[in-house]
Amino acid sequence: MNEPQPSQELPYSETEIETMATEDASAGKFLTVLMVCTFSYTVIVGTYIIFWSLH
Repeated sequence: MNEPQPSQELPYSETEIETMATEDASAGKFLTVLMVCTFSYTVIVGTYIIFWSLH
């Protein structure tokens, strides 16, 4: 049976991991804002088209 190694070497340092997590968070926030803007734009354009076709 293999004994588990007490310390495993991480490919990244803790600072690098924190930096990557921060970048992921900001990218996620950007995507969320982008999705909200796209959704709002779609709703506005859809409403305009429906309003225009009714009149």
